[in-house]
Amino acid sequence: MRVFAAELKKLLILFRADPKSLAAGIIAPTIILIIFALTFGDFNPLKLAWVNEDRGPYGAMLEEAVFSQISPLGDRPYFEEFAAGYEQAMELYNQGKVNGVIVVGEDFSSALSGGGSASIDYIFNNYNTDMAKNLRLYLDEGILAFYRAADPGVRIEVEERLNVETQLPWFDIIAVAVFLLAFLLGSMFNMLYLFYKEKVDETLCEYRLSPNGIWASLLARVLVALLAGTITALVNAALAYVISGVNIAAFLPGIIPTLLVLGVTYVFFAEIAALLSDSFSGAAVFTMASTVVLWFLSGATASIKYSTGILRAIALAIPNTYGLSRIRGEIFAMDPSVGGILGAEAGWLIMAAYALAAALIALRVYRKKLARMVV
Repeated sequence: MRVFAAELKKLLILFRADPKSLAAGIIAPTIILIIFALTFGDFNPLKLAWVNEDRGPYGAMLEEAVFSQISPLGDRPYFEEFAAGYEQAMELYNQGKVNGVIVVGEDFSSALSGGGSASIDYIFNNYNTDMAKNLRLYLDEGILAFYRAADPGVRIEVEERLNVETQLPWFDIIAVAVFLLAFLLGSMFNMLYLFYKEKVDETLCEYRLSPNGIWASLLARVLVALLAGTITALVNAALAYVISGVNIAAFLPGIIPTLLVLGVTYVFFAEIAALLSDSFSGAAVFTMASTVVLWFLSGATASIKYSTGILRAIALAIPNTYGLSRIRGEIFAMDPSVGGILGAEAGWLIMAAYALAAALIALRVYRKKLARMVV
């Protein structure tokens, strides 16, 4: 019992002096909770323009039924309504400000009177299978509620008009985002690990003794890190091709500039963390976790075109958002301007600004830690 008490006391003292062992149990679950709270916990209604040309009562009844259905995900309506004329509704749709348009014709009520059938036009964005599924299912719930409120024998036919002929599977969209993540993580980990090896082997001291400039060595580190990221990304691209059939390698010429700008930004970020941290594991956990969080928030699982509020504000502040939008635009022939929110030129300026800021900070830290530090 004395041995147990002594060992317990020793371990508690060590734990109090260095409570880093709590980090794994706090950081990872907290990050996961925040990510899912931002991406799934904050349900946002899909925006629909409503064009009601009906001369009778059924158009208004259908409108009430469609826009009163509540989602169990967030106790909010499935759809947010924008009542408009046809031309205004189509303008909102073409600008990406609404997800779809419902048009109720002028003879809607007369066609339904006496238990008949009528049709409505449903124009919606079906760029990926998941979005198309949600838009169809949510409207079906509204139509079912309309049947319950109207005459039992009425029937509504939905005439769909889609914006793309071929839908993109949700997995394909995510696979491209994972390709970018593989490139960033591979580049960053190479930078971190090689710094760690040189710290262990104590070869970093030689930089402080060298009469020559050390900037060439930093450039070499960046190039090697980007090479490592290229290898990890190509391995991931090959796996994505086997699983989904998306041939990312075929589009490399068009996406290399984007990869380089983002890669340089994150490699410099890793270099700063490696030099400012005395612990390799601490720097690795911090940089990798931060990168994964930013990856999620920048629209890894879906375009930010349909996000709102704080989630959209955060996404627009992350350089990945613009890079990922450009890469998807190249591979899937999608709009590369972050869903029409910002122009392509603005995206390039934002990514370049982040890369320049990261480079300036990294140069300062590199010089301070390796050129001026006295052993």
